[in-house]
Amino acid sequence: IMLVIVLMAVMILLAAPSMRTMVISNQIRSFNSSLLNDMALSRSESSRRSQRVVMCPSNDQNSCTAGSAWTEGWIAFIDADSNGTRNTGGTSEPILRVKDSAPTSIQVSAVGVTDIRFRSIGVVDAARTITICPSSTGTGVAGRQISITTLGRVQSMTVTSHELGHLQNRDHLRRIIADGGTAYLVGLLFGDVTGGGTVV
Repeated sequence: IMLVIVLMAVMILLAAPSMRTMVISNQIRSFNSSLLNDMALSRSESSRRSQRVVMCPSNDQNSCTAGSAWTEGWIAFIDADSNGTRNTGGTSEPILRVKDSAPTSIQVSAVGVTDIRFRSIGVVDAARTITICPSSTGTGVAGRQISITTLGRVQSMTVTSHELGHLQNRDHLRRIIADGGTAYLVGLLFGDVTGGGTVV
């Protein structure tokens, strides 16, 4: 009986790292999917309602939190007055989506991404890059990087820890060059150019 117990203990110890890896991987996938779904909804609603929709980090799931701590959760809301913050004193800026804080096992790198503002034609004020990865090194779990262009197109890709730094700098510059001018021209055509100066 003692031998069986020892063997079972060894098997549990061997299986623990792989189980932890699987849990963290699933958490990253879930967080990534939530962001993608809420971005898609925000873009769709901005076009459908012909109003601005803003996604921003939120630690109270009611108003925007200063900074880019997306792991605290976020909200997506109608920005009726186009000021980028939610008016919590009335019903003119309803919340469309709410996301609670992320598990402590993952972290989000979103330098400078204090919000994502979809204009009334579905484009955004500036290109954005958000990277989701394990909060500790050596897990062997790949991260996910979400890129959104100024035209509102969203892409998600798998990245390893070695690739993260290179991709964040390269892709952000490429999107600004490729899409910045186009988004501004689209805004001119449809009469929504507020904030256009931030993409050039």
